[in-house]
Amino acid sequence: MDLIENPSGNDLNQDEIKTPLQKVGSFLREGRQSRNISVEDLSNSLRIGKEQLEALENGQENSLPEKVFIKAMIRRISDKLGLDTTFVLKELQGRDIKVKINNLYERKQSEQQKKDYKILFPWIIIISGLLGLFCSIPVINYFKNLDSNPNSKTTISKQITLEK
Repeated sequence: MDLIENPSGNDLNQDEIKTPLQKVGSFLREGRQSRNISVEDLSNSLRIGKEQLEALENGQENSLPEKVFIKAMIRRISDKLGLDTTFVLKELQGRDIKVKINNLYERKQSEQQKKDYKILFPWIIIISGLLGLFCSIPVINYFKNLDSNPNSKTTISKQITLEK
């Protein structure tokens, strides 16, 4: 099967070409549109300029204030729209592919360790049951000896009451 090439000649996906701000802006736009909120309504409720909101949704960094204010605007917008704020802010910082690969590798290792523990659970239950049984035998024998022993507490207490 032949690959379909881009007319521009590069094989990158459109999402990979976007800057983190453009990705976040399109994400915020989709969130706003899915809730049927207009740009005007959102800008009025948050008291953010309509032009700034549109620039943010389009990822036009040159039309926006400093990054600190952009971050604050994104936080307020995502809170208002009920979006995951931490996810949106991490997207704004950009993704580090090496970190994601390491996280996937660590997850595979932890899943393997969980599988190893699942194999041990039946053995742990059997061993703990046997230990409980072996430890209870001397206790049972001790109580049996108390009942059969004539010098038990009940006999001594009877003697004390008889002497009085």
